[in-house]
Amino acid sequence: MSVASGSATAENKGSADTPDMRFHQASAATRPGPRRSRKAGGDAGMTMIELLVAMFIFLVLSTILLTGVMAVRGATTAAEELNGINEQARVATERMTRELRQAERIRSVVFPASPGGDFEMTFEVDFNDNGTVDEFSADPEVLTYRYTAAAQRLTLTANDESGTAVTRPILADDVTAFDLAFASSLWQYDQNRDGTTTWQEIDSQAGNADGVLDDAELAKIDVVTLTITLMDGPRTQTYQ
Repeated sequence: MSVASGSATAENKGSADTPDMRFHQASAATRPGPRRSRKAGGDAGMTMIELLVAMFIFLVLSTILLTGVMAVRGATTAAEELNGINEQARVATERMTRELRQAERIRSVVFPASPGGDFEMTFEVDFNDNGTVDEFSADPEVLTYRYTAAAQRLTLTANDESGTAVTRPILADDVTAFDLAFASSLWQYDQNRDGTTTWQEIDSQAGNADGVLDDAELAKIDVVTLTITLMDGPRTQTYQ
Protein backbone atom coordinates (compact mmCIF):
# COMPACT_ATOMS: atom_id res chain seq x y z
CA MET A 1 0.00 0.00 0.00
CA SER A 2 2.74 2.41 0.87
CA VAL A 3 4.56 1.53 -2.33
CA ALA A 4 1.56 2.25 -4.45
CA SER A 5 0.97 5.51 -2.67
CA GLY A 6 4.56 6.60 -3.37
CA SER A 7 4.17 5.78 -7.02
CA ALA A 8 1.05 7.81 -7.24
CA THR A 9 2.69 10.70 -5.49
CA ALA A 10 5.61 10.62 -7.95
CA GLU A 11 3.27 10.57 -10.91
CA ASN A 12 1.28 13.46 -9.56
CA LYS A 13 4.45 15.43 -9.02
CA GLY A 14 5.53 14.77 -12.54
CA SER A 15 2.15 15.77 -13.80
CA ALA A 16 2.30 18.98 -11.82
CA ASP A 17 5.68 20.01 -13.31
CA THR A 18 4.72 19.50 -16.94
CA PRO A 19 2.50 22.59 -17.41
CA ASP A 20 5.16 24.87 -15.92
CA MET A 21 7.86 23.56 -18.22
CA ARG A 22 5.64 24.03 -21.25
CA PHE A 23 4.83 27.54 -20.13
CA HIS A 24 8.50 28.44 -19.84
CA GLN A 25 9.32 26.88 -23.19
CA ALA A 26 6.49 28.72 -24.90
CA SER A 27 7.52 31.94 -23.27
CA ALA A 28 11.09 31.49 -24.44
CA ALA A 29 9.94 30.71 -27.98
CA THR A 30 7.59 33.68 -28.26
CA ARG A 31 9.76 36.17 -26.45
CA PRO A 32 11.05 38.78 -28.95
CA GLY A 33 14.84 38.72 -29.44
CA PRO A 34 17.11 41.76 -29.42
CA ARG A 35 16.72 43.99 -32.47
CA ARG A 36 19.78 44.38 -34.68
CA SER A 37 20.81 47.82 -35.80
CA ARG A 38 20.95 48.37 -39.63
CA LYS A 39 24.30 50.01 -39.31
CA ALA A 40 25.67 47.29 -37.07
CA GLY A 41 24.41 44.58 -39.46
CA GLY A 42 26.45 46.02 -42.39
CA ASP A 43 23.52 46.03 -44.88
CA ALA A 44 23.00 49.79 -44.92
CA GLY A 45 23.32 51.67 -48.28
CA MET A 46 26.17 54.02 -49.25
CA THR A 47 26.07 57.57 -48.05
CA MET A 48 26.31 60.47 -50.50
CA ILE A 49 29.93 61.20 -49.49
CA GLU A 50 30.94 57.58 -50.05
CA LEU A 51 29.28 57.62 -53.47
CA LEU A 52 31.07 60.83 -54.50
CA VAL A 53 34.43 59.44 -53.35
CA ALA A 54 33.85 56.26 -55.36
CA MET A 55 32.92 58.28 -58.45
CA PHE A 56 36.03 60.45 -58.07
CA ILE A 57 38.32 57.41 -57.80
CA PHE A 58 36.66 55.86 -60.86
CA LEU A 59 37.18 59.05 -62.88
CA VAL A 60 40.84 59.27 -61.88
CA LEU A 61 41.51 55.65 -62.86
CA SER A 62 39.62 56.08 -66.14
CA THR A 63 41.66 59.18 -66.98
CA ILE A 64 44.93 57.38 -66.30
CA LEU A 65 43.88 54.42 -68.41
CA LEU A 66 42.67 56.61 -71.29
CA THR A 67 45.90 58.63 -71.23
CA GLY A 68 47.93 55.45 -71.48
CA VAL A 69 45.84 54.13 -74.37
CA MET A 70 46.14 57.43 -76.27
CA ALA A 71 49.91 57.50 -75.71
CA VAL A 72 50.31 53.98 -77.08
CA ARG A 73 48.08 54.78 -80.04
CA GLY A 74 50.05 57.95 -80.80
CA ALA A 75 53.35 56.08 -80.65
CA THR A 76 51.99 53.37 -82.97
CA THR A 77 50.73 55.93 -85.48
CA ALA A 78 54.06 57.79 -85.44
CA ALA A 79 55.95 54.54 -86.00
CA GLU A 80 53.69 53.61 -88.93
CA GLU A 81 54.15 57.05 -90.51
CA LEU A 82 57.91 56.85 -90.12
CA ASN A 83 58.00 53.36 -91.60
CA GLY A 84 55.95 54.56 -94.58
CA ILE A 85 58.30 57.48 -95.17
CA ASN A 86 61.40 55.30 -94.84
CA GLU A 87 60.09 52.71 -97.26
CA GLN A 88 59.13 55.28 -99.89
CA ALA A 89 62.44 57.08 -99.53
CA ARG A 90 64.37 53.82 -99.73
CA VAL A 91 62.73 52.81 -103.02
CA ALA A 92 63.23 56.25 -104.61
CA THR A 93 66.78 56.91 -103.44
CA GLU A 94 68.05 53.40 -104.21
CA ARG A 95 66.81 53.58 -107.80
CA MET A 96 68.04 57.11 -108.39
CA THR A 97 71.43 56.38 -106.81
CA ARG A 98 71.88 53.25 -108.94
CA GLU A 99 70.96 55.02 -112.19
CA LEU A 100 73.03 58.12 -111.45
CA ARG A 101 76.10 56.00 -110.73
CA GLN A 102 75.69 54.41 -114.16
CA ALA A 103 75.14 57.74 -115.91
CA GLU A 104 77.38 58.41 -118.90
CA ARG A 105 76.54 62.07 -119.25
CA ILE A 106 74.14 64.70 -117.92
CA ARG A 107 72.28 66.22 -120.84
CA SER A 108 70.45 69.08 -119.22
CA VAL A 109 69.39 70.55 -115.90
CA VAL A 110 66.43 72.85 -115.31
CA PHE A 111 66.76 74.55 -111.95
CA PRO A 112 63.71 75.81 -110.06
CA ALA A 113 62.68 79.37 -110.79
CA SER A 114 62.38 79.91 -107.04
CA PRO A 115 63.48 77.88 -104.02
CA GLY A 116 61.36 74.77 -103.65
CA GLY A 117 60.03 74.95 -107.21
CA ASP A 118 60.03 72.45 -110.07
CA PHE A 119 63.29 70.66 -110.81
CA GLU A 120 64.33 68.60 -113.82
CA MET A 121 67.40 66.68 -114.92
CA THR A 122 67.98 64.54 -118.03
CA PHE A 123 70.90 62.11 -118.28
CA GLU A 124 72.15 59.16 -120.32
CA VAL A 125 72.78 55.61 -119.10
CA ASP A 126 74.24 52.78 -121.20
CA PHE A 127 72.38 49.97 -119.47
CA ASN A 128 73.26 47.24 -121.99
CA ASP A 129 76.94 48.25 -122.26
CA ASN A 130 76.88 48.31 -126.06
CA GLY A 131 78.69 51.62 -126.22
CA THR A 132 75.63 53.43 -127.58
CA VAL A 133 72.92 55.33 -125.76
CA ASP A 134 69.62 54.08 -127.18
CA GLU A 135 67.12 56.89 -127.46
CA PHE A 136 64.16 54.64 -128.14
CA SER A 137 64.04 51.12 -126.75
CA ALA A 138 62.12 48.85 -124.45
CA ASP A 139 64.74 49.65 -121.83
CA PRO A 140 65.25 53.37 -122.43
CA GLU A 141 68.66 54.86 -121.73
CA VAL A 142 67.74 58.55 -121.71
CA LEU A 143 66.02 59.31 -118.42
CA THR A 144 64.50 62.44 -116.93
CA TYR A 145 63.88 62.96 -113.25
CA ARG A 146 61.19 65.56 -112.74
CA TYR A 147 60.00 67.07 -109.48
CA THR A 148 56.63 68.85 -109.59
CA ALA A 149 56.25 71.04 -106.53
CA ALA A 150 52.49 71.62 -106.90
CA ALA A 151 51.78 67.88 -106.97
CA GLN A 152 54.60 67.09 -104.51
CA ARG A 153 55.59 64.26 -106.83
CA LEU A 154 58.86 62.89 -108.17
CA THR A 155 58.58 61.04 -111.49
CA LEU A 156 60.72 59.35 -114.11
CA THR A 157 60.13 60.10 -117.80
CA ALA A 158 61.70 58.22 -120.74
CA ASN A 159 61.01 57.60 -124.42
CA ASP A 160 59.45 54.30 -125.48
CA GLU A 161 60.27 52.43 -128.72
CA SER A 162 58.18 54.84 -130.78
CA GLY A 163 59.95 57.88 -129.36
CA THR A 164 56.98 58.97 -127.25
CA ALA A 165 57.90 60.40 -123.87
CA VAL A 166 56.23 58.33 -121.20
CA THR A 167 56.16 59.04 -117.49
CA ARG A 168 56.80 55.61 -116.16
CA PRO A 169 56.87 54.94 -112.42
CA ILE A 170 56.11 57.53 -109.82
CA LEU A 171 59.28 57.45 -107.77
CA ALA A 172 57.76 59.15 -104.72
CA ASP A 173 54.64 60.97 -103.59
CA ASP A 174 54.26 63.53 -100.83
CA VAL A 175 57.66 65.05 -101.63
CA THR A 176 57.79 68.44 -99.95
CA ALA A 177 61.31 69.33 -101.15
CA PHE A 178 63.75 68.02 -103.74
CA ASP A 179 67.21 69.18 -104.70
CA LEU A 180 70.19 68.00 -106.72
CA ALA A 181 73.57 69.58 -106.01
CA PHE A 182 76.17 69.32 -108.78
CA ALA A 183 79.92 69.30 -108.17
CA SER A 184 83.16 68.24 -109.82
CA SER A 185 86.28 66.36 -108.79
CA LEU A 186 88.39 68.95 -110.64
CA TRP A 187 89.80 70.46 -107.46
CA GLN A 188 91.85 73.07 -109.32
CA TYR A 189 88.64 75.00 -109.82
CA ASP A 190 87.81 75.03 -106.11
CA GLN A 191 87.97 78.78 -105.79
CA ASN A 192 87.24 79.11 -102.07
CA ARG A 193 89.34 76.07 -101.11
CA ASP A 194 86.59 74.42 -99.09
CA GLY A 195 87.22 70.97 -100.59
CA THR A 196 84.20 71.03 -102.91
CA THR A 197 84.17 72.27 -106.49
CA THR A 198 80.60 73.40 -107.12
CA TRP A 199 79.07 73.89 -110.53
CA GLN A 200 79.06 77.64 -109.90
CA GLU A 201 82.86 77.52 -109.51
CA ILE A 202 83.11 75.46 -112.70
CA ASP A 203 80.95 78.06 -114.44
CA SER A 204 83.09 80.96 -113.25
CA GLN A 205 86.52 79.30 -113.55
CA ALA A 206 86.17 76.96 -116.52
CA GLY A 207 82.93 78.06 -118.18
CA ASN A 208 81.35 81.18 -119.61
CA ALA A 209 80.36 82.63 -116.23
CA ASP A 210 76.75 83.12 -117.27
CA GLY A 211 75.22 81.50 -114.18
CA VAL A 212 73.81 78.61 -116.24
CA LEU A 213 74.95 75.00 -116.20
CA ASP A 214 75.79 74.64 -119.91
CA ASP A 215 76.85 71.58 -121.89
CA ALA A 216 80.59 72.27 -121.58
CA GLU A 217 80.24 72.68 -117.83
CA LEU A 218 77.97 69.64 -117.48
CA ALA A 219 80.75 67.54 -119.00
CA LYS A 220 82.90 68.36 -115.96
CA ILE A 221 80.22 67.38 -113.43
CA ASP A 222 80.81 63.97 -111.87
CA VAL A 223 79.35 64.37 -108.37
CA VAL A 224 75.60 64.64 -107.78
CA THR A 225 74.14 64.94 -104.28
CA LEU A 226 70.48 64.10 -103.85
CA THR A 227 68.35 65.63 -101.08
CA ILE A 228 64.70 64.67 -100.73
CA THR A 229 62.13 65.48 -98.05
CA LEU A 230 59.06 63.28 -97.69
CA MET A 231 55.92 63.77 -95.65
CA ASP A 232 53.43 61.33 -94.17
CA GLY A 233 50.74 62.93 -92.07
CA PRO A 234 52.30 65.58 -89.83
CA ARG A 235 55.73 63.91 -89.95
CA THR A 236 58.47 64.90 -92.41
CA GLN A 237 61.86 63.30 -92.97
CA THR A 238 64.82 64.47 -95.05
CA TYR A 239 67.20 62.04 -96.76
CA GLN A 240 70.46 62.74 -98.51
